[in-house]
Amino acid sequence: MRKKILYAASTASHLQRFHKPYIEALRRDADVHLMANGEGVEHPIAFAKSYFSLSNLRAWWQIRRILKRENYDLVILNTTLAAFWIRLAMLGMRRRPYVLNVVHGYLFPKTQGGLRGAILLFCEKLVKGMTDDILVMNREDLENAGEHRLCRKEVYFSYGMGLPADRVIPGETAVRRSLGLDKDSFVCTYVGELSKRKNQGFLIDAVHRLREEGSAVRLLLVGLGNEEANLKQRVADLGLEDRVFFLGHRDDIAEILSATDLYVSASSCEGLPFNLMEAMAAGLPVLASDVRGQWDLLCEQEGALYPLNDMEAFCQGIRNIRARGVYGKESVEYPALERYLLPSVLEENLKIFTLGLK
Repeated sequence: MRKKILYAASTASHLQRFHKPYIEALRRDADVHLMANGEGVEHPIAFAKSYFSLSNLRAWWQIRRILKRENYDLVILNTTLAAFWIRLAMLGMRRRPYVLNVVHGYLFPKTQGGLRGAILLFCEKLVKGMTDDILVMNREDLENAGEHRLCRKEVYFSYGMGLPADRVIPGETAVRRSLGLDKDSFVCTYVGELSKRKNQGFLIDAVHRLREEGSAVRLLLVGLGNEEANLKQRVADLGLEDRVFFLGHRDDIAEILSATDLYVSASSCEGLPFNLMEAMAAGLPVLASDVRGQWDLLCEQEGALYPLNDMEAFCQGIRNIRARGVYGKESVEYPALERYLLPSVLEENLKIFTLGLK
């Protein structure tokens, strides 16, 4: 009899972007059902982004009924929100499936956890009895999972879900022309949710500071999020409408990176950022805050990291890169990126994914 697997995340887009090769591989030998907020899944669940929203209580009840009815052999969890509520739905069940929690990044980093971090750590401890194995993707999360004993069995380490190895970097694109940027513009790009955690406000303030010095720096912000209105207001207040461009959701990330001189990140908390790997695969120089995940990717690259929220260090990093005159696509090599590519991680990850079926 074929085994049954529930493969879950907060959003269907997360499954589509990061997990398609794994789902296809698992479906060769097992029946795999998807659970997420969105279309194209067997079990659509309207997870609310707020951790303790009342609507998540309704989701909890719906999940519990599904688990009892389907009798899954294995549950593979992704994203912190979905992982918590699905395991919470298992509490008190007579027979529960084997659970692997794939941790893309705990939300209680050691360096800036605070009260919110303490609450989220408590939640993780609350459901650790419903967690058989854990798969983590950066060194700090490996320490966190072991220190707090957040599962019943083993904690495994992986170099991520895998960046496709056959990515094509376009030649000249129309991105600069469409934004009215000339050849003298020094284009910095960040791709990510517009949120406080991603800290785009810091990047906007840096552009303002560099403009005062006469720098031709321009900033492309790709993504959507609940901080969009605040960030746009900040740009207007500083008179940076011709310097900072909000591109929204885009499917042409490769084209945008091809038009970029420097990839930047001011994020205060990361797991293993896929957007950073995409920039590295494009051969772009990177200037990123020295936080977990980003440190894991860039620790071997001199000058690529700066202390979180250190404005002078960030601006000096840009000055140094411009002065060296080596920037833009295919200007930097990242030998360590090889271990993060999909062909390097797929087989080993699948071995861990299927431990619960043996």
